[in-house]
Amino acid sequence: MSEQGNRVLILGASFAGLYCAEFLHDLAKKSNAPKPEITVIDRKNYVLFTAFLPEVVSNQINPMTITPSVRRILGKRDVQFHEAEILDIDLDNKRVRTSQGTFEGDVLVLALGGITHYFGNESFEKYGYPYKWMPDALKLRNHVIDCLEKADRSTDIEERRKLLTFVQAGAGCCGMEVMTELTEFLHKVSGKVYRNINFFRDVRLILAEGLGRVLPTLEDPVSRAATEKMRRRGIDVRTDTFVTAVGPGWVSLKQNGIEEKLDSDTLIWVAGVNANPHTAALSVEKDRAGRIMVHRLYNGADHEGVYAIGDNASCPDEKGDPLATTAQVAVQQGPALARNLIAQWEGR
Repeated sequence: MSEQGNRVLILGASFAGLYCAEFLHDLAKKSNAPKPEITVIDRKNYVLFTAFLPEVVSNQINPMTITPSVRRILGKRDVQFHEAEILDIDLDNKRVRTSQGTFEGDVLVLALGGITHYFGNESFEKYGYPYKWMPDALKLRNHVIDCLEKADRSTDIEERRKLLTFVQAGAGCCGMEVMTELTEFLHKVSGKVYRNINFFRDVRLILAEGLGRVLPTLEDPVSRAATEKMRRRGIDVRTDTFVTAVGPGWVSLKQNGIEEKLDSDTLIWVAGVNANPHTAALSVEKDRAGRIMVHRLYNGADHEGVYAIGDNASCPDEKGDPLATTAQVAVQQGPALARNLIAQWEGR
């Protein structure tokens, strides 16, 4: 450890990591503690504002407006940023080997985010359309437009039905937003841009949720109101329903032991988030999703000076349940960890 012990190495430049770096820099300027040396590493040089990602599929937002560069956000702050691919992480020495060299610090913050969770089913990954990153959104939008183009000129009723049947797995916060934006887009262009398509006659939207209600992390009244609103928009909301298999041109659903095979070219996969492979591979205590078990101050892994925030952390709330893997949680954890570090350096 250095004499000051204030070299902070942050892995990940999404909400949790970037907010931590910004607040740590700004708070340190007002503190009597030694000035920290902050380094941020990420494989991409931009930040994705995921809350607006569903609106890409409906063409309500320009993708460039929700992907600002990391350096632009950091501005004139004295924070070093390196665009690099992480190869391995050494917790004991707080050292990270990357495609651009090796970095180490006195404090190591794991904020690498998560990846799409396919529950070990390769067919979901092969044939499904995930919705977590900007390339996912653009790929799905292009696919939907391609389906509309083919259906608009097709005279085969079965082919049109298959092209215009959209199945989505997952009805959490992100999933509900994606389905809502897709519905609005299809309703807007049907009969107008695509004159041979009637939204109510031709388009079929199926929302499958494995749990007993949509928006399972929110209160029951909110869930019920959302279900009613989705159904009024023509969406077939199915709870206690699992996608069991998918292939070219078909999707299988299972509800209450009854399996149904649907003709569809589209399975949108918004069914869960798994921990980043780098953190999931660490020999530390983790939850079932591969997230590191941390305490209220975000320290964990039985390694002094190692912290995990955002989608990398399984952090308990007041009831002991893990906090959700959402941007709202990440933007609070980053500044909270920054305040904790400053307090520690000040001897508080």
